[in-house]
Amino acid sequence: MTSFPDGSKLPKHVLTLKEAEARLKIYKLLLDECIQHGWDAWSRDYLHKHHILRPRSRATIIFDEIVYRASELFHGLPDVIFKPVRGSFLLYIGDDLVIRFKKIKKNGRCSSISTRQQSLFQMQIEIPGMEKGTMLQAGYVLDELQRHLVRKLVTCEFDKQVLWTIELMREASAPISEIPPVPSPLPEPAKQRFEPKPEAAAEADNEKKKPKRQGA
Repeated sequence: MTSFPDGSKLPKHVLTLKEAEARLKIYKLLLDECIQHGWDAWSRDYLHKHHILRPRSRATIIFDEIVYRASELFHGLPDVIFKPVRGSFLLYIGDDLVIRFKKIKKNGRCSSISTRQQSLFQMQIEIPGMEKGTMLQAGYVLDELQRHLVRKLVTCEFDKQVLWTIELMREASAPISEIPPVPSPLPEPAKQRFEPKPEAAAEADNEKKKPKRQGA
C-alpha cells in the first residue's frame, strides 16, 4: 500500500495508470465525444451570451449537455452502467471504475465545491450507495480567459494530489477565429452637375491667354 508524506495510505483497490489505461482503452473515444459535445453545445447556443452568464451557469450548461450525451452513448453497453447517485451522474465500468464528469483545473484537480461526498470521492473512500472502484474524473480544462477548450482528460486524485492523468483522443477544439468585417467601399467623388463641352473649355483657355489691352 502506497504511503504519502502526511501518513495517508492509498487504498489497494485504486488502479495504477497502466491498469486504468488498459481498462479505458475502448471507452476513451466515447468519453471524449461526451465532453466535446458539451463544449460544442455551449459554443453554439450560449457563447454569444458569455457576458451575461456566470462561470457557474456555463459549467452547469456544459455538464448537463455532457450527461445527456453520455446517457445516449453508454446506454446498453455491456458491463457499463450510467446512473444518478446522490445528485451526481456516475459511470460505472465493470466493478473497478467509477467515473464522473467535471471541469478540471490546470493542475489536474477537479473544480468542485467542498462537500462530504466530494471529500469521500477525492479520498477514494466508498460512498454509501455506490459500488466500490477507482474513482475518476473525466473532464475539460479551459484557457486563462475561460473562453477556449484546451484539454480533455481523465484524472485520478487522492488526498488532494493528482496520481495520474490520461489524455483523451481527439484534439481540443481550436479557438473560434472571428471573421473580420468586410470594409465598406469608399464613396465615389461627386460628379460635377454641369460639365463644359470640350470646344467651350478650349475657347475659355484661349481667352485667358490673350494679352489684356491697355486702357480697357
